Amino acid sequence: MNKHFSIIAKQLALGEANAFEFKALLNDETIGAVVCGLLNGQGGFVVIGVEDDGSVRGVENPQIAASSLEKHLKQSIKPTVLFSVDVQAFDGNFLIVVEVPSGKDIPYAYQDTIFIRKAATTRKADVETIRDMILRKQVAPERWERLFSPELTPSELSVAACRRLLKESPRLPGDVNEESDGLIHQLSLLSLAKYGRLTNAADVLLAQNPQKRHPQARVRAVAYHSKTDQNYQDLKHFEGPMLEVIEQVIGFILRNTPTKARFSNQSNQRDERSLYPEMAIREGVVNAFAHRDYASALGGIKVEVSADQVQIWNSGGFPEGVTVNKLAKGHISVLRNPDIAHALYLQGYMEKLGRGSVLITQACREAGLPDPVWQSKASGVTLTFKNMEATTEDAMEATAEVTTEVARLIEVMDAELSRDELQQKLGLRNNEHFRKHYLKPALIAGVVEMLYPDKPNSPKQKYLLSRLGRAIKLKSRS
Repeated sequence: MNKHFSIIAKQLALGEANAFEFKALLNDETIGAVVCGLLNGQGGFVVIGVEDDGSVRGVENPQIAASSLEKHLKQSIKPTVLFSVDVQAFDGNFLIVVEVPSGKDIPYAYQDTIFIRKAATTRKADVETIRDMILRKQVAPERWERLFSPELTPSELSVAACRRLLKESPRLPGDVNEESDGLIHQLSLLSLAKYGRLTNAADVLLAQNPQKRHPQARVRAVAYHSKTDQNYQDLKHFEGPMLEVIEQVIGFILRNTPTKARFSNQSNQRDERSLYPEMAIREGVVNAFAHRDYASALGGIKVEVSADQVQIWNSGGFPEGVTVNKLAKGHISVLRNPDIAHALYLQGYMEKLGRGSVLITQACREAGLPDPVWQSKASGVTLTFKNMEATTEDAMEATAEVTTEVARLIEVMDAELSRDELQQKLGLRNNEHFRKHYLKPALIAGVVEMLYPDKPNSPKQKYLLSRLGRAIKLKSRS
């Protein structure tokens, strides 16, 4: 990727390690073949409105063009799959960005032709490649969302939830709109039914009481002033069709978090808004539903709201290939539940498939909040939003506890630095002394973190200040 492409990738919040295809002109057939090839591979991005030399020419009437392209791709690519078509402003021009996850149901075909990516080119798949794809698909374990839901019948589906998906969805493909063949046929076109039976995905998305068959579909939400309180400020268990539960969870968080007063530049009107940006909370909640592991009856989603933070936990660690570092930089989506995610996308609940984490971070920064923190363990993923006032209090407590050596380390850290670079900044030559008295205590105290925590001994390892470390540094300079 040349320098121009790197700049474009950075400004569009797309990690430079992702796969890119740049197109100067909007040509449905050319782009359709590329999207198909990416689906059959590792996914990637198609950016339209960029010349081969990296110069930006933009796209005319971008919203109309993007809508037309999206409709064409959805009609021409089979089987049904989730991807996003988005308009992005760039240096006074508009680009169209097609974000393509790695497909789960290969082989995909565009206008009845299977395409693959070879290096940076797109070509038709030969017979041997297609045969290999089919064999790999046959040995892959079937996803939980594709399994038949036990004892679920069409009469147990929520009429309102079905109407919202099949009649009111802004992105619903035209063939799904056709009601003459019945509800089950419509749902089968969205991979929510097969052989006349409903799937687990249909159950958690559309059933009136999915928790009867899947207790892990319940969501527990609790609000308290502090974890030492004897009584909860608010405690709820949410059940029902997924979109109803999503809205209830978002409402729970917003009503139990402080508000912040703002005054408009045009008037003296006081504007009360939630401390945490609603867009960021909404994106975090939706991602928990889309990416969680539904297979275990012990799994689920939990929300905890306190005076200093909001935490959203969902069962199942990061999908293979996703790390905290990749989340921060934007990454190709790795979808654990593509059928569920597709239904959420059709209803306008998922937009930026691999950039949601970047947008959440940007929204928090614009609101004057610390960066959100993702933590992944085998049991699940936790997203934490921190209150700035609480961060300041944490910093005050931590400042009194850190050693003089750790305080010096915090002061010199102004970027992602290697061990050698840190020692040079501190003027230290003894490696063991640096490790024992500076680096190790800083990591234990949580004021410094690794750039690659899953590879602690990597020769490319670098270190950066954590949220707490940045707060301590800011306090020391105030």
